[in-house]
Amino acid sequence: MPAFKLPFFKRTCRLLSIGLVCAASYSYGAEPMQDQAFTPLFDATAGRLQIARLVVLAKWDSHQAIEDPTREEVVISTAANQAAAQGLSRAFAVRFFSDQIEANKVVQYGLLSNWRRAGKAPDEPRPNLVEDIRPRLDRLQVDFIQQLVATQDLRKEKDCPTRIAKASSLYAVEHHLDALYVVAFDRALARVCQD
Repeated sequence: MPAFKLPFFKRTCRLLSIGLVCAASYSYGAEPMQDQAFTPLFDATAGRLQIARLVVLAKWDSHQAIEDPTREEVVISTAANQAAAQGLSRAFAVRFFSDQIEANKVVQYGLLSNWRRAGKAPDEPRPNLVEDIRPRLDRLQVDFIQQLVATQDLRKEKDCPTRIAKASSLYAVEHHLDALYVVAFDRALARVCQD
């Protein structure tokens, strides 16, 4: 791929949605390379955000509220206990999984608003919230804990916030995440470097 000339690159960055590529590092004559160290953690985060769509579809049909403090407390407490058993800080796990839940609600509220404006939700299959969706979330929780353990040393480095920001920006571009999911992605990983 030909090298970008700096003025063209800057102009392109200004035009791109919420500066995804601009936040990533680049070098003359080469495309930016994604930092692969956090990719499995990003995959789990993106997977959980995709499930948010299924959750809000189920809630649309059943007229349930997006907020469910009782369920959220159970999820966070269970995750924190599992994380502590793997040597992670319980306080960190509470923050991290709280952020994951808040990020999911960003997606849910965004989609719900879109559907209300349209007057209908998409016509697509609806998995059962309890039987299908929650077991998937439980499996992702285990994946998250494994990745948080695997990246523990990296997350303690001083440059962790910068690495996360740059790598997640490139990840979002490579995986074609739209603006709503990018905002939610950033929210999900907002405190991942704080151990």
